[in-house]
Amino acid sequence: MNNFPQIQTALRGWQNKITLIKVTQVIQNFKTIPVEQYLIFKGVIQPLSGEKLNIKPLESRSWQWLQIHTEKEIELEVNDKIKYRNKTFKVMDKKDYSLNGYFEYHIVKSYD
Repeated sequence: MNNFPQIQTALRGWQNKITLIKVTQVIQNFKTIPVEQYLIFKGVIQPLSGEKLNIKPLESRSWQWLQIHTEKEIELEVNDKIKYRNKTFKVMDKKDYSLNGYFEYHIVKSYD
C-alpha cells in the first residue's frame, strides 16, 4: 500500500502537450556543432513559486525561472540547455517525486 499522496490525478487535469528542444554540442571535423533533440511530453510549465524563488541565489532571483511538472521522467539533467518558446533555458534542478506520481524540473532563462 502506498501512503504517499498521488499528485498525478490533479496533474492530468492541467497538463498540456509541451515541446522542448534539448541543445547539446558535438565536435565534428574540429568544429563544435549544436545538435537539437525534440522532447515532446505532457506536463505543466509555470513560474516558480515565490517560496521556491526565495531559496535561489540572490543574483538570479530576478531572472525568468519556470518549473515543469510531468508524470513521466524526461531526458533532462541539471546543466542541460533547452529551448522553450524561442528562449534558451538552463536546467538548474531535477526532483524525482515518482513516489507521489510526478517529476519536477526548475529551469532559468540562460543569458550566456
